[in-house]
Amino acid sequence: MIFVEKRGGHPELVVNFGVFSGREATEAEVYRLAQSLLQEVRSVEIVCERRFEFDTEVEATVHQVRIRLPASADGGESELIPLVYEWANDCIGERRMVIP
Repeated sequence: MIFVEKRGGHPELVVNFGVFSGREATEAEVYRLAQSLLQEVRSVEIVCERRFEFDTEVEATVHQVRIRLPASADGGESELIPLVYEWANDCIGERRMVIP
């Protein structure tokens, strides 16, 4: 569900949110994630993206949450993965409890 990338010298945590939730993260969920992360790092940038991928046989929409950490956090991203994993599971679990 979560993997680590490097972009522009900054570590990023990428959450394949839509694969597990079937939806995009809400603004409130993103703010909640930011507050959790700010207890561990000084700053963070969170990008929610919806990508469309096409080929002649398949169409896919991908909902990802990218967490760009400061360069000073390089090497410490593995310590944040459990926090982000807990956040994602909480978000996914909350919506499963909603009964129409």
